[in-house]
Amino acid sequence: MPHETRFKVRFYEVDSYQVVWHGHYISWFEVGRNELASQFGLDPEQLKEIGLMAPVIDLSCKFKRPARYGDVVVVQTTTERCETAKMIFHYGVLRDNEMLAEGSTVHVLTDLTGTLLYRVPPELQQRLEQMFTSLGL
Repeated sequence: MPHETRFKVRFYEVDSYQVVWHGHYISWFEVGRNELASQFGLDPEQLKEIGLMAPVIDLSCKFKRPARYGDVVVVQTTTERCETAKMIFHYGVLRDNEMLAEGSTVHVLTDLTGTLLYRVPPELQQRLEQMFTSLGL
């Protein structure tokens, strides 16, 4: 079951066509991801506390239908298990159960100097397992 973040589209998020500007979907992904991750000690500040970073190395977003000012949208966020030291998140933006956009981000794990990790540290693996379990993965 994906994590859900619900909010109303704000006026500043619409463009001259009166639809949500495409870049805001990416920030919505971030809000959904950080809400989910923070529950398990995995948001950027919590990772930094244990000496890690998880920069985005790939991002995709497919737009299906426009969101407009005042719409109530839900960002559904989930993840997947990975064999290497990375995290992959998947997102769906819905209005009344209609898919408006979907996408994903890929994050590699590094130390605080930016050195790429090849294995997930045990403390982080434990947190990831808790997240996977809560999402039914």
